Amino acid sequence: MSTTTPKRSRELKQTSSQFSTRKKSCLKCAEAKARCNLQRPVCSRCQGRGIQCHWFTPAPETGLPSASAAAPDVFTPLDRPDASTSASPTMTAVEELSNSIVTPGSTGISSAPPILESIRIGSRWMDALLPPPGRIAKKFSPHAVQYMSRVLKSYPKALVRDDDTLPPILHPFQSPAPQQLLVNCRTLLRMWENRAPGSEVLVRETIQREMSRVFQEHHSYDHITLLSACQAYLLYSIYLFFCTDSDTSALVDTATMINLQELASSMSLRLYPCDAESAAEPPDWDAWIVAEAKRRTLYTMYTFDHVHNYLHDTTSYIGTELGHLPLPAAKGLWAATTASAWRAEYARFSAEWPTSPLLEDLWPDPEERVVRRERADRWVESADEFGMFMFAIANVTFDL
Repeated sequence: MSTTTPKRSRELKQTSSQFSTRKKSCLKCAEAKARCNLQRPVCSRCQGRGIQCHWFTPAPETGLPSASAAAPDVFTPLDRPDASTSASPTMTAVEELSNSIVTPGSTGISSAPPILESIRIGSRWMDALLPPPGRIAKKFSPHAVQYMSRVLKSYPKALVRDDDTLPPILHPFQSPAPQQLLVNCRTLLRMWENRAPGSEVLVRETIQREMSRVFQEHHSYDHITLLSACQAYLLYSIYLFFCTDSDTSALVDTATMINLQELASSMSLRLYPCDAESAAEPPDWDAWIVAEAKRRTLYTMYTFDHVHNYLHDTTSYIGTELGHLPLPAAKGLWAATTASAWRAEYARFSAEWPTSPLLEDLWPDPEERVVRRERADRWVESADEFGMFMFAIANVTFDL
């Protein structure tokens, strides 16, 4: 993607400044349509009622259609009668980082990669310049790359459909408020799909400006909006990269991939804490949804990176920084539509898996080959289509 011009950079900074000072009610007051005194971290109304006070900072307005106008059935808050509070309290950077570190003996489900491994996520592009010592290179066949490409292409295509279909990295309950960045993504990709002859340059430049804005402003986003930002940027990149129009596919250049990896790195450092997953009691459903959506987004970004590298004659390496993260959740967990149904599925999962199956269970290891293969075979029995995609990639890559 081309470098942002000085004029556009000033516009982005001005927009970000205006957005940061815009006052917003807390979620509880907004839901009750009550006046909020905007006092953080706890407003007077929530304090008086003895309830948790949560804040949600939506993405800046872009002049694109609102969430409710563009996609009322998919990207507006959905009714969850038995779900717990959706948003998390504001956390300091230190708290976010401390919550992200995996503790010895944990299942690995609850945490984002440690700080150094999150840095590795953001610097994968450097592998082509300085091959990491001791890392295993991934050798893909043309058929494997074709398979990955065709599946990846279906994700943004699912987003622009007129029904309620979502790509498997998006969960309909991942946000307590309209996900404006994803609404914008759907709107712009539909504009490209339905473009009039001669309007290609205009639509392409509009998408490019939106991607630049998302990246430039991502440091101001809360953790849920950052998830939406990474997902939107990833879906834009996949869609544009596989366009038959060479001018459009060329937008997904090295700079775009670097930006995508930086977004993913920021998202992994700010992964929603879900420490109860390694405890006896089940975690909060809303927290689990956000954590699982972030992991799926990371896995998809790495898969896209592999395809991008292959088609540019660049070597890809196993992402060992993700190895301790759990494999994609079982179909029953991801597809649950109520908290009670999800808790029942989670109880079954916990009984079957005292220690969660990890991504590294799909990787070659001569010393643990039998154990890993047994765990992978058990896990795939309940995997959804996204899990099967990951399993298939591992099989054609490593001959499990």
